[in-house]
Amino acid sequence: MGKAIVIYNTRSGNTEKVATKIAEGLGADLVSYKEIPDLKKYDLIVFGSWLIFGTISPGGKKFMKKLDSAAMKGKKTALFITAGSPELAMKKKGKEILQKDVAFTRMEEILVAKGAKIVKERLAVVGAYKFIRRGPGSLHKGHPTEEEFQQSVKFGESLKKKYLK
Repeated sequence: MGKAIVIYNTRSGNTEKVATKIAEGLGADLVSYKEIPDLKKYDLIVFGSWLIFGTISPGGKKFMKKLDSAAMKGKKTALFITAGSPELAMKKKGKEILQKDVAFTRMEEILVAKGAKIVKERLAVVGAYKFIRRGPGSLHKGHPTEEEFQQSVKFGESLKKKYLK
């Protein structure tokens, strides 16, 4: 069977919690973006970041841009995000687009430039930002929920079934 890793960038701890559940379902190694091992030994890489104002966190963007292209070349790669309001629509180039779609597109652009082969599966989980007291993000206190954690485990299980044979 193939080998997988889940790499996450977190601020409040919510993205780490979701990453832990994905890794549990996937049977994968789990690491923070600050301690990325040699990725050549993995068949599937799952990247996760939290969102800020509808885009991936500065730390998330920075660590993806620093990845070794040789290690990423041809690697199957899945994506997940946590956000106070991932389903919130925003205007981009005169069109309404969901925050999660903006973030996934940006993550994909960075990783494809590194040689990754992005798989179609995505996971967006509400992860209330603990310091927000007003606005859309403040409406989601108590997230991620147990249901969202189960969804994260199932996401990992589905990736395992499809990509780690």
